[in-house]
Amino acid sequence: MFWLADSSDTRECDATLLFKPGKLVRFDIGFIGPGNSEISKDKLTRYAREIELGGQAYTSHTFIVVDRLPDTSKTRQTADKIGAEIVQMSMQYWPRDLAQRLEGRIGYKHRLTRMPDFKIGEYLRERLAAISIENFLTGFKPEQLGDASTSDEE
Repeated sequence: MFWLADSSDTRECDATLLFKPGKLVRFDIGFIGPGNSEISKDKLTRYAREIELGGQAYTSHTFIVVDRLPDTSKTRQTADKIGAEIVQMSMQYWPRDLAQRLEGRIGYKHRLTRMPDFKIGEYLRERLAAISIENFLTGFKPEQLGDASTSDEE
């Protein structure tokens, strides 16, 4: 089970994945850039390690997805200390890195974890083309979405 914009904790996360009972991952996604490591460190400590859903307590794993990290090791050391994962979107095959980390933390198995580099691009293009973006939008009528070439004024 997967949902976006979870505000059930003291701080809202961008997404939550309940893989199976006892296997919960909370995601924070940020386009931070290499110049501000304090924001990356803040994201690492924003979620409780245990949350309650439907009267049952779950241990939560924190995954931070950022565009890139600064060249210092402080943020990585903080992540290691609290058991969080940091995935950098600036890395060429970051979706595979994310899949491998999910497998290591919660046992989620995905074909990306062992896919050779030369197959990843085409695989992702095919999978993304099959997604109906409308399923993730609320408060819009289909005619409001219009053509991508419409101006910002519409």
